[in-house]
Amino acid sequence: MTRFSGKLLGAIVGWLFDRLDGAIIGFLLGALFDQFFSSDKSEPKSATNTGRISLEDILESYTVDFNFILVSLTAAVMRSDGTVTRSELEYVKDFFVKQFGIEKTKQDLLLLREVLKNEVPLDRICVAARGKMNYHSRLQLLHYLFGIAYADGSLSGTEQMVLNRIASYLEISAKDYQTVGAMFGGSAVSGNKAYEILGVERSATEEEIKKAFRLLALKYHPDRVMQLGEDVRKSAEEKFKKILEAYEIIKKEKGIA
Repeated sequence: MTRFSGKLLGAIVGWLFDRLDGAIIGFLLGALFDQFFSSDKSEPKSATNTGRISLEDILESYTVDFNFILVSLTAAVMRSDGTVTRSELEYVKDFFVKQFGIEKTKQDLLLLREVLKNEVPLDRICVAARGKMNYHSRLQLLHYLFGIAYADGSLSGTEQMVLNRIASYLEISAKDYQTVGAMFGGSAVSGNKAYEILGVERSATEEEIKKAFRLLALKYHPDRVMQLGEDVRKSAEEKFKKILEAYEIIKKEKGIA
């Protein structure tokens, strides 16, 4: 029997659920699945292949693991502005491959395809995340979610609203949310962005600036997330460098030794 292409199957699934955005999502995800499964004779077996899943059923009946949390929050950000772009899908795929390998990523993308059809109960997912992740790990998770939102080059209002809600449910402070968000929207750290990253006003005193840097250094030091793997640690190093860069810019501007 001839196997349907992932793109066609995804579009049909979306249409069957009577949602235009579902058809678009299904088509785009199907295109990625074709790339993964083009050399296979059949797709790997997964519980998500048997029918539409209910996030509520999973939350009520099963132990929610880290991967389910990650996939659910990924889906929430991706669908927040009503469309899923190829750049977002590629960002997610690359992150999952680096963290979990190709075979595990295949399964997670199948789960993602199903979760995208559901409204994600952010409060309950984030409560589960708080139970499994320390504060520093939750900061890294927020950074990853910001990366999805910025994968297409900009942050929409609805994406920002969802990220804000997630940060609130994850019990991430407003200052830390500002710091993480300030690391995006441009690669260069300069001017106001340096102050946003440190979470201080331009009128801040030398003592306030040094205190802010010390606190951020403790929160974002790469050693804090060593348990999450080498790739996450390297990502943390990049963020830590931006904090150092922001601090040096402010010191130079303020004449701080």
